[in-house]
Amino acid sequence: MVSFDDQPEDVIARLLDEVEGAAVTDSGRDSDHEGPSRAAPGSVLPIKAYWVPILQVLVEKEGAAHSNDVIDALEARMAEMFTERDREPLRSGGIRWRNRARFARLRMKEAGLLSDSSHRGVWEITPQGRAFLALEEKT
Repeated sequence: MVSFDDQPEDVIARLLDEVEGAAVTDSGRDSDHEGPSRAAPGSVLPIKAYWVPILQVLVEKEGAAHSNDVIDALEARMAEMFTERDREPLRSGGIRWRNRARFARLRMKEAGLLSDSSHRGVWEITPQGRAFLALEEKT
């Protein structure tokens, strides 16, 4: 019997990367379509820039909320931070910043800031997430 080396997070990261751009040719265009190519480093908001706003939204929503509610709340809270590339539609039909917010959630779970045992589709802050937010808001 052969076991898989991939962890669920590895698969999710690959899928998010694929959605965000897939193979970029030498011309800088996506090889399969005329839409946006993979975002160059520095052209989009860093993943960690989502952390504090996500935690703030969760605290305002009593500690937990459905993913769509969190992401909708981020739109107004972070609007001035998004770059032109962040606002681009992806081949999947989604918007780049919305996918990156979901990827930020994955990284926050790995860091212990969000619960990994909440119900499907629900984002929940942990005590460690509350402590992180308190420290960030002091600086």
